[in-house]
Amino acid sequence: MSISPDSRTSNPGIGIHDNHWCEHPGCKQWGCYGFSRSKADKPIWHCSEHYPHKPFNRD
Repeated sequence: MSISPDSRTSNPGIGIHDNHWCEHPGCKQWGCYGFSRSKADKPIWHCSEHYPHKPFNRD
């Protein structure tokens, strides 16, 4: 698979990945679940263990 010149962007930072770490105090895990009330708010990131909006209890 190759990237065509037509699919490139003039914005050089658009393809940069940001690392999101869990914001729970003392946790060093990857924050795979982000939550914000609107697109204007900065998201809060949680790992799967600390995500407060779990659809079911895994215990």
